[in-house]
Amino acid sequence: MCNLDITKMKQTIKDILFDYIREKQGIVDYHEITYIILTKTPKSKWNITHWRWYKTQIVSPNGKYHNEFPDYIIKNITNAVIKASVQTKREKVPNLNTQNTSLFINNSINIEKNVAKILGHVTHHIHPEIVTRVTEENKLFEHEFSQKCHPALNIKDYFFEGSDCLFPGIRRPINKEKEDFKQWKNAINEKDGTIFNDNTYPRHIWTYLSLNKGYSGGARGTWAKSGLEAFELAHIFGHKEDEKGLEKKVFKQFNSNLKPYSLFTSVSNVVLIPKGLTKPTDHMDIIKICFYKRHLDLYGNNLIGLDAFDESLIPEWYNEIKWLDPILPFDWKDKIDNVLKYRNKHLIEKYSK
Repeated sequence: MCNLDITKMKQTIKDILFDYIREKQGIVDYHEITYIILTKTPKSKWNITHWRWYKTQIVSPNGKYHNEFPDYIIKNITNAVIKASVQTKREKVPNLNTQNTSLFINNSINIEKNVAKILGHVTHHIHPEIVTRVTEENKLFEHEFSQKCHPALNIKDYFFEGSDCLFPGIRRPINKEKEDFKQWKNAINEKDGTIFNDNTYPRHIWTYLSLNKGYSGGARGTWAKSGLEAFELAHIFGHKEDEKGLEKKVFKQFNSNLKPYSLFTSVSNVVLIPKGLTKPTDHMDIIKICFYKRHLDLYGNNLIGLDAFDESLIPEWYNEIKWLDPILPFDWKDKIDNVLKYRNKHLIEKYSK
């Protein structure tokens, strides 16, 4: 007996269209999708009006389907222009090059795979065994920290199942908070008990692994002596509330009530990338999605407020990326113990002043 795929038999036009959009990463060829829809649903009245309605509902910020697609797909849909001639149902649809209304065409879509492959070759992630060690230590440190930290601090923003936050209580301020504090760096925010910082604290894990010493800047500091000055830090998942736009779209379960501050010094969330190559991880959604996938493959889901990653958004060429293997120094246990001792003592003293 023939086994029929009931789900495919019951596919709606919307299902067919959305599957096509995801597969093509938003580079929609109207003639091609028309041919596909009319082949699968020959009685359909699908036409250009229907596509324009769906397109509006996807690209408009208030559209019905806007939140179902990441920004890079929405941009690709927005930039696509339908050619004037519309083919009939039975004509074979050729591959047509998409066009752009701008005089200066954004060709980044053509190099995204190459960019991702380059970054895979040069990006250093923390080894999973180190992440596990920090996570286990956090379970022991939570009680002591809760007795000493600022009374306004919500420690559950930093201590939760799977948290590998190295410096609980630390976060980056938003611009308005910087304006309110004349000297904001390392200041305690009395409103929520957090400590404002730049990228000093996330750097400690790397200098300890390199030199078994804490971070210090300048020509004679540990960052320079260790050779780390050739790199920049990049956060994979956003650690500010206003940086979670993409996460909302690629994780089917998103809890907006939880603060993402722990991700600022999460050892698994901070990677080393050679100078000049970090911008794609900030501004190219498809690259960010690749790094999301890499994080989940290495560490599992140890994130706060994010669950059910939408695997359908991963580019089809993802498996072509050859990621750099995380390094595990032979004396890593001693170095991690030392950075944990430093953080415990440092934070208790900081909050005791």
